[in-house]
Amino acid sequence: MNTWIFQSVPERYDLREINNIKPGEIVTWYATRYRNEMTPGDIVYFWMGGEESIRGIYGSGVLTSPAYVKRNWDSHGVDVEIRARFKEPIPARVVKADLTLRGLLILRQPQATNFLLNTEEGEALSKIVKNSKEAASTRG
Repeated sequence: MNTWIFQSVPERYDLREINNIKPGEIVTWYATRYRNEMTPGDIVYFWMGGEESIRGIYGSGVLTSPAYVKRNWDSHGVDVEIRARFKEPIPARVVKADLTLRGLLILRQPQATNFLLNTEEGEALSKIVKNSKEAASTRG
């Protein structure tokens, strides 16, 4: 099982909007990089890019499909079931402060949609999320 960070930017898909990240909904996300490594059951964290004041993790989910060619899109897509929307986002500065996560590609070169984490990074991020106790609403 893989762990992913899927990035959005406010101009395209604003995660601050309550309707854009609702637990229980299935959304289709661009699968531009690593699409051949995406499998159902993989864990996804939703990251908002942009200004430092809004950058961070807003929720989590699980892949429900492999990547596929999305009709009327210019790329592949992958379906994700939203499992949690965090009451407060986990700021990028908190992620960056973790010794295991400070080198994440999304922190160094955030010009992509999909970021694959290695096993240690996935575990470290999961621990931060669990310790944050910020999950306001979850499904399951």
